[in-house]
Amino acid sequence: MESHPFFTFYYLLTGFHAAHVIAGVVLLGLVALKARPQPVQAGAAFWHMVDLVWVLILPPIYLMG
Repeated sequence: MESHPFFTFYYLLTGFHAAHVIAGVVLLGLVALKARPQPVQAGAAFWHMVDLVWVLILPPIYLMG
């Protein structure tokens, strides 16, 4: 991991993404327990924000490598 800056950056971003996916799964699990419209919308907005960020970050990573 420390041998090349690209791999360091890649693994950091992958770990950051994994942390947000785990947080999203926990958040959606909590939302599922209280099925009211406002928490469901907040959970869905968070999940889509994480998806959008990953879609925007992924192409530059592969273009750099």
